[in-house]
Amino acid sequence: MKAMEVIERVDLLEPNDYSPEQKLHWLSTLDGKAFRELVETHKGAEITELPAYVNGGEELLIGAPYGEDVYYYYLQAMIAAENGETQRYNKRMTMFNSAYQEWTNNYNRTHKPKRAGAHFLF
Repeated sequence: MKAMEVIERVDLLEPNDYSPEQKLHWLSTLDGKAFRELVETHKGAEITELPAYVNGGEELLIGAPYGEDVYYYYLQAMIAAENGETQRYNKRMTMFNSAYQEWTNNYNRTHKPKRAGAHFLF
């Protein structure tokens, strides 16, 4: 799923005045978090570093079937937060957290954690 596809769908469902660049920044922040928390700590990752999100043509980190909901809810939550819509933000973040947790659970099931370095006590 490409970043601009997510942005276009969110803009269609929830019209707003935020620039695509701002939304790319939000998506980049989320993917950075996911990369640090899961991808870097597990074996078998397809990527070793995140690309910079410049024009929206980049593939997002979290793929189908989980990514769609994760990214949509996250962008909608960020828009609500910036607009000062607390109830809408809380609702979207609850939905985001549920979708993100579903993805993390699946990632943990399908990728083994990297072994921490051996430490010896003498």
